[in-house]
Amino acid sequence: MNKVVEKAFKSLSTTCNKSALHSYDEDSIKMMLKTIHKNDIEIDVDTLQSWLIENSWQEKPIKNVIKWAETISNGGRVQIKNKSIAQTEKQIWEKINS
Repeated sequence: MNKVVEKAFKSLSTTCNKSALHSYDEDSIKMMLKTIHKNDIEIDVDTLQSWLIENSWQEKPIKNVIKWAETISNGGRVQIKNKSIAQTEKQIWEKINS
């Protein structure tokens, strides 16, 4: 897996509920995926799915993450529910590239 993608999901693994995603978790994941895509980093969904399984994410959250990754990678849009508290793409990019 790309090192930036792995760093991003390691970070998410420490902050998100890997058993049942809350709306803030969903927004964090979606913004991370959007930021990665916007910076021309390819997300291999098969590799990501394997990584999530190996790192104790549960089935339903994995399905959601993979669906969002595929949507974003194919140029689709995902809805951010809590825009006022979500980190910006710039903040996320700085965090995963530090």
